Amino acid sequence: MKKMMKTVSIFMAVLLLVCSCVAPVNAVSVWDVFWADEEESARGIIMQPGADETQRNFSWYMPQDVTECSVLVSTNALMLQAEEYEGDVIDSYQGDKVAKVTVSELECGETYYYVCVSGEEKSSVYSFETVEDDAFSALYISDIHISGDSRDSVKDTSFAFADLLAQASTRADLNLILSAGDQASDGLRAEYEGLTFSPLSRGLSFATTIGNHDRKGVDYRYFTNLPNEETGMVSSYQGGDYWFVKGDVLFLCLDSNNASGTDHLCFMKNAIRENADVRWRVVMMHHDLYGGTIEHRESENNLLRLLYSPMFDECNIDLVLLGHSHHYSVTDVVYNGKSVQELTDGCAIENAQGTVYMVSASVGRPREAEEIPYSDLIAFGMEKYTDRLYNIIDFSADAITVSTYEMNGEEVVHSFTLTKTDDYTAPQISIFRKLFSRFVNLIGTIYAVFNNIGVFSDLKEDGFDVALKDVVF
Repeated sequence: MKKMMKTVSIFMAVLLLVCSCVAPVNAVSVWDVFWADEEESARGIIMQPGADETQRNFSWYMPQDVTECSVLVSTNALMLQAEEYEGDVIDSYQGDKVAKVTVSELECGETYYYVCVSGEEKSSVYSFETVEDDAFSALYISDIHISGDSRDSVKDTSFAFADLLAQASTRADLNLILSAGDQASDGLRAEYEGLTFSPLSRGLSFATTIGNHDRKGVDYRYFTNLPNEETGMVSSYQGGDYWFVKGDVLFLCLDSNNASGTDHLCFMKNAIRENADVRWRVVMMHHDLYGGTIEHRESENNLLRLLYSPMFDECNIDLVLLGHSHHYSVTDVVYNGKSVQELTDGCAIENAQGTVYMVSASVGRPREAEEIPYSDLIAFGMEKYTDRLYNIIDFSADAITVSTYEMNGEEVVHSFTLTKTDDYTAPQISIFRKLFSRFVNLIGTIYAVFNNIGVFSDLKEDGFDVALKDVVF
């Protein structure tokens, strides 16, 4: 059954991709059919990672009069003997409701089917698979930028993302989406509904981080249901940092809009302490650090490097996934702001003595061709725009392999592999850098308070009825 479901899923992905590409301009595409059939009782269904592979977190929008929500889970497509997991009903900003449900006690290496229940109404049946061992594949993307303030206006960007997801699904047996911020352009509910309308997205754990555009509205906090979330002393109005474990990887997802380095470091250390036996450590956040591709943002990048790089060195982070600049780039192995091991296309680096920083090009707003002033730390990037890029990351206990593809392209654009042996020893940060990092973190925390006051002012100016204490602290 599991093998058959994989085959059917791949066939559907190919069918959807082909139909959407070859349909005449005035014809109704396969995506149009799914768009029209979206359930009124459950909008914007997203399945996010749970704390580990035995859990999944669900959320969706519901009508105002609904008072109960749950997720039915079964190991067969007919939903026989389904287990029901009840959740919390939360009032959304718009005055209707949001469902938040955590499904637990999942077994590894199993195919599950689920239905989202909103009061008396039920969604369609969707399915997902749990990872059997430490090996799994993820789609890494950034800056999707679903755009529009109404369901009709977000249609084109939603369809474009659905096509990319369909194409990526033919490359690998995907189990996870890693999205490094700016899922939406204005942080509006309609944009998040468009982001998740594709049935393909509802079969994959969708891990998101908040970008600066997501923060323009207030809906990201309602739309998401994040595991192990910590808000700290100073947090974004939209939420905090969160972590999850999948296979032998600890994913640390940071809100880089929040400059409180004290909170970020405390969060990472707590998560690492709780998962000391997990081999790989991957950070995902929105803002670029080393790409250096936009001149007027380089001063911001300098400050962000001062804040984050010492923390990542201290926490022995293997890979950092970024966005924001809309330009693709991958660094050498970097430690203490310097290249310590050269990264070349197709290479495999064993026991890296530092961190690789990677920026994925924008899915929804790719940059035009231009002269790009990459820093000396950049191993490779895209000097000329050709089309949207996406990345397939294959994780295992011994290796992380990143392969970058061009939308509608056949060949791998760039690739690299990180490997670890049992005798791997991580470099140790010096006492001086650690103390300096603490000082910078404190300055960042103070700045975060004043920055949040500015965010509060912007939200009020845009018509959002938010409270000062909620936005600032």
